[in-house]
Amino acid sequence: MKKLLLATAVSALTINAVQAAPTVYGKLHVSIDNVDKFGATKADTDNVWEINSNASRIGVKGEEILTDNLKAVYLAEWQINTDGDGTDLGQRNRFVGLKYDRIGTVKVGKFDSYLKTAQGKVDIFNDMNYLDITRIMAGENRPNNVIGFESDTKALNGFGINLMLQQGENNKLDPNSNDVSKNLGDAISASLTYENKDMGVFAALAGDKNVVSTFNAVSAKAEADVIRLVGSLNMDTMASIPGLTLNGMYQTAEPTNLSRAATAAAIPAVPATATTPARAAVGAGAFRGFDQEDAFLVSAAYAINETPWTVKAQYHQSTSSFDGANDIELSQIGGMIDYMFNSKTRAYGYLAQQSDDRDNVEDRMYAGVGMEFNF
Repeated sequence: MKKLLLATAVSALTINAVQAAPTVYGKLHVSIDNVDKFGATKADTDNVWEINSNASRIGVKGEEILTDNLKAVYLAEWQINTDGDGTDLGQRNRFVGLKYDRIGTVKVGKFDSYLKTAQGKVDIFNDMNYLDITRIMAGENRPNNVIGFESDTKALNGFGINLMLQQGENNKLDPNSNDVSKNLGDAISASLTYENKDMGVFAALAGDKNVVSTFNAVSAKAEADVIRLVGSLNMDTMASIPGLTLNGMYQTAEPTNLSRAATAAAIPAVPATATTPARAAVGAGAFRGFDQEDAFLVSAAYAINETPWTVKAQYHQSTSSFDGANDIELSQIGGMIDYMFNSKTRAYGYLAQQSDDRDNVEDRMYAGVGMEFNF
């Protein structure tokens, strides 16, 4: 009897230890890129070769069983630079929270806004230094000091309801200003998603309210209201076209509280770095006459049957309108070929062009090869 009790106790301790052990995960993503880097005028253009780390990261995550239905969840993630540039261990997602089966998860910390995560996988250049959609359109944010709720999609037949509240302590443009809200939920990010893998459908409707975003047409930040609509169709299940996926996204964004944006938008000139093109000085009147930014994206991926090759193409564009002034159009078109060694490792080659329709700005050309390993 004593031996049985001892064996039972050891088994229980072993199970608890396994449950408590965190999972180490990460991604190493490096590319060799030929890029056009320039400042405010055509004369500043320079074509260079670079090795870049594209949002490489390492993290730990896990769950701890508290009751039959309740778990503690946690995640801490840091950016690392595979190319050796910059400083490692930059902040990425991190949170602690509670997960209740068939209800959802409450998280507290810093993590991607639900507007950002609503894009799903439609951006084929996601996480790439120069080609991610964050360089063309607003809304790609990872706010500090947030509380989030994510519903259990299994309990809602594939639907997901997500709500994020950001506190006023960080939703400000000027770090020296005390002019911030003290309310719970100074800024809000929310999304409604639906995924049905049997039908090959993913769709999302998402929005931000007063979340600070970068508007690329004026190279400045402002609190913004954003609405985003996303759709993705797997044509294998939809129309019996094996390997083909079609994606689309539309959004509109407009700055709010422009009186604060105007006083905080003075930005000095910044020289080019390994990951950021040069930027000319932006005056405090950057948002003068600014109305809104309308943007869209279309992309497609075709996995060639019974081969490790996938062909991808994407076009995305934003148009910023101003009262009494010409619109500013930013766009990017590009293609990529992937070779999947296995589910965790891929190699690729790409070619892309970014355009800015202002007279003194040349198109930027990007080309390169890369490798991504997930663990």
